[in-house]
Amino acid sequence: MDLTLSNRHKIILTAGILIACFYYPLVGFISFRGNGYTVNTLFISRLVIWFEVVILYLYATYAEKSKLLLWTESKQKFWFYPASFGALYLLTIGAGIVSKAPALLGLRDNRGILYHMMTILNKSLPLLVFSAVTAGATEELIFRGYLVPRLELIFNNKYMPVIISALAFGLIHFRYHSYQEVIFASLFGVVFAIHYQWYRNIRILIVSHAIVDLVSFLVFRLAIHYHLPLK
Repeated sequence: MDLTLSNRHKIILTAGILIACFYYPLVGFISFRGNGYTVNTLFISRLVIWFEVVILYLYATYAEKSKLLLWTESKQKFWFYPASFGALYLLTIGAGIVSKAPALLGLRDNRGILYHMMTILNKSLPLLVFSAVTAGATEELIFRGYLVPRLELIFNNKYMPVIISALAFGLIHFRYHSYQEVIFASLFGVVFAIHYQWYRNIRILIVSHAIVDLVSFLVFRLAIHYHLPLK
């Protein structure tokens, strides 16, 4: 794609970026407000975010006249995948530790909505696995694969795409009403966006994200089963 953008092209890209950032928060708020979480609503919410990928694919194809993923997927040697997964997982743990800093300073956080959702999710193992796979695939395709390259085209630098995509990723986690979750998701978004800029390989991000979520869900499942305290 030509790096010199016309005003029309900038408007088209900006509209796509706004769809990517605000579709799920708005649809989720309208669809599930006041309904609480059930196995059915959680399953439907996973389909909703898959539908966003479809919308962005169609928008990229017919409005932008381009591919969903602007960057060609880079080919890497075998060692790249375990090394990247290990680094990403460790940095994710670091993001989790940093996100607890406000609580250590005495700020109270309500994680009741998140725990309630996780409790419902763990009633169905297939839904649990489907949710982890959905998060890994759709959120990486949207917030890294779709957003980051287009933000680079508009801002023509490496920093704003990371910041904006990470904040947008944090925004979709605001539905839990937990600042700890928003901080964690934003830091997670920074790490994954930078990795995508450096290596332009969405596959390792999808797999790593899915495994991070799956491990978190299974740990929560074990904690409930053995009546362990959740913090």
